[in-house]
Amino acid sequence: MKLSAEDERFLEDIAGLMTPWGWPRPVGRIYAYLLLRAAPATLDEIAADLGMSKSNASVAARTLEHCGNARRHSEPGSKRIYYAVPENHGGPFAAKAELLGRLERLFDRQSARALSEDVTGRFDTLATFYARMRNAMEEVIDGEQAEAAPLRRAPGSA
Repeated sequence: MKLSAEDERFLEDIAGLMTPWGWPRPVGRIYAYLLLRAAPATLDEIAADLGMSKSNASVAARTLEHCGNARRHSEPGSKRIYYAVPENHGGPFAAKAELLGRLERLFDRQSARALSEDVTGRFDTLATFYARMRNAMEEVIDGEQAEAAPLRRAPGSA
């Protein structure tokens, strides 16, 4: 895939935006590259098109897969591995929502402790904040999955 100057800017922009989320730049660049592709890409294609070693491409692609931002594909009778972005974009955020729920429960449990009113109030505020964030994320994830479900059905199926 020949990348245009605009494509390269997109790759760099995504890489820069994902760095605060803990992604190394190559991971962000591969994610953007997969978003631009109409079809899954092999590690050879990723490495060649992005000018990186195949081993670096493999590590970065596996990181994306682990985060839920890429899916691994294979073809019957072939050892070749393909990567593509998943149809469901909420996958990586489901784990974050679960973490927010754990934080909410942790702060809720602190209410039973003999703490000052100021500290208890702070913990109650944090529990409410994390609950609202979790609920918002889950609502968006559930909505995205519900909207995508009809698109995945075969034409003519009920």
